[in-house]
This record gives sequence, structure tokens and C-alpha cells, in this order.
Amino acid sequence: MSAGTDNLPPRAAVSQMATGYWVSQAVRAMAVLSLADHLASGPRTAADLAEATGAHAPSLARLLRALVALGLCGREATERFRLTPLGGALRSDVPDSARSFVLFFTAPWFERGWEELPHAVRTGEPTFPRVHGAGFWDYLGAHPEDGALFDAAMSEGASARAEALRAVRDLSSIGTVVDVGGGQGRLLAGLLEATPGLSGVLLDRPEVVAGAEAVLRAAGVADRCAVVGGDFFASVPPGGDAYVLAQIVHDWPDAEALAILSACHRAMAPGARLWVIEQVLPPEDDPDPSERAGLTLMDLNMLVLFGGGQQRTGEEYRQLLGAAGFDEVAVVPAEGTPWSVVEAVRR
Repeated sequence: MSAGTDNLPPRAAVSQMATGYWVSQAVRAMAVLSLADHLASGPRTAADLAEATGAHAPSLARLLRALVALGLCGREATERFRLTPLGGALRSDVPDSARSFVLFFTAPWFERGWEELPHAVRTGEPTFPRVHGAGFWDYLGAHPEDGALFDAAMSEGASARAEALRAVRDLSSIGTVVDVGGGQGRLLAGLLEATPGLSGVLLDRPEVVAGAEAVLRAAGVADRCAVVGGDFFASVPPGGDAYVLAQIVHDWPDAEALAILSACHRAMAPGARLWVIEQVLPPEDDPDPSERAGLTLMDLNMLVLFGGGQQRTGEEYRQLLGAAGFDEVAVVPAEGTPWSVVEAVRR
């Protein structure tokens, strides 16, 4: 991730980095106006799109011009705009949609935490509570619409994480898989859909799993999945042959991460497997610095939100899992994806 600055003079490169939020806000405007949905059926003029979205036509034309430059839209000789494959990721009706992700991470209330990044660096304290007067999870609980958007944003990537796990591990010999902190069950639904005979248990906060029934029924797997509302710090459902923690551990400092892993360990029988699905930070001497850039920025996001939440290296995951009592820890990258599966066995 070089932000397209490799061939620029230093001042121009730094200036482009500093105005990178212009790009994210143009993408946000496309998502807010649902332009990808409006263009899904074919090319349309700026005036037509303005009428459909309630926008000011000349200003919308200027946004569309920028979206063409970014590759999200194309422009035809007839002055009509079309959706590109890249822009198609912002459609709300596609399985790999990024629309909720974009709306969540570009929301003004979310970005305010980043404005205080220097404070986080000076103190090691998260800035989100400083800005909003409440921790991240408490804020989402007090703002149901923002909480629902967060759940949707996390769910959008669930199918990709399920595919990453299936790419590196054969689930056909597994009887029951327990998805710990699995949201509304999209990852688990993907695993059950792809693996006949597999049963599942979904655990998350009661207010989160309240929406799981519809997801599981839509996937046709509700009869093979038990839904449990609870607290993964306190206890995790026993009896699984495999346990999944998908993008959970990075939210927490070491002490809390160890508590979650230890709760899983207590619930697991000897020989059961734990699969931690995360974006694992490459070592400092990795030959491809671009691979580190995106993850180091995600690591700063964890600092802004949680203070001690962090992206971790493979070695750091080995240490955490060993401290929780696990053996045979292996970090298995899912080729062609940003995900790795950190596998461990219950002693």
C-alpha cells in the first residue's frame, strides 16, 4: 500500500497522503447516495441519477467525474455513467458488498477518534472514549443504528473469512463447530452451507444474536445451528470439535485476549481445535513493505478504538495461545486473501 505515491517527489507524495481522506469521502458519498444500486441496471445520465437520488444535478455530475477518475464508474460517449466492477462492490445486493463497511468506517462520528491520534500516541490511551464519553462497545449499545451498521460491516466480510478457513482446513471430519463472537452467524452459515453434516453453535451478545435466526434460515442451515446469547469472557459453549474466533482477538489487549482464549480452552475437550482468523502482521524484516502498510494502519485503528487492541505477529499469537494452554500452534496464510488461520490444539 503506497497510496500511489512511489514515483512522486517527496512533497507531492506527502501532500497526496494528507488528502487521502478526500478519496474516502467521495467513496462515502457514492455509498450514501446508493449510486451503485441506481446504476446496477445500466448506464444513466447525471440528471437521471440526480432525480433518482434527490441530488443537485451539477454537483452530482462533479462527484461522478471524480468517481470515474477513481475507477468506480465509467463514462460513455452518450454522457451516461456506468458502474465498473470496482464500483459494483458498493451495491447493497451483492454477496461481497462493501457498502456497510464504507459507511461505517467513513462515518463522521467514527473518524473523530482518528482526529485525536496524537493523544493516543502520547498516552497509549484510546481516543474514542475521549471524544465520545463512552467506550466503543458502550457507544454502539447506546446508538442502535450505529451498532446495526457495525454488525452489517463486520458481516459483509464474513463470507470471505469463511472461504479463507475452508481454503486451508478440511471441515468434513468436524462434527460441531462453535463460532465464538460470531455476530449474526454469516460466517457460520457459510461453513454449514458448504459442509453437509456439519453442525454449528453461534455465541455472541444476546442483542447481537437476536438477528441470527433470519440469517441462518436464509442460508437453509437453521436446523443445524444452535444460537446462544452470552459473554465470551465468562464462558463458551462446550462440546465443539472446533472453535472459531474470527476477527475477535485483535480487538483486545493481551490480558482480555488471554481471557477469551482461556474461556475457549476451558470449554474444549482434549484434541479439539481452535481456529483464530485474523490479518496477521508480517515480521519487521518482511521483504514486501506494502503488505505491512495496511495492517499497520489497522493497528493504529485498534489504538484509537481500544488502546491495547492490536494487530499481532504470528509469534505474538503463538505466545498468547501458549499462555492459554494450547499446543501445536501454526499460522497458516490463506493464499490470495488478507487472512491467516492461526490454528491451535487443546492439550
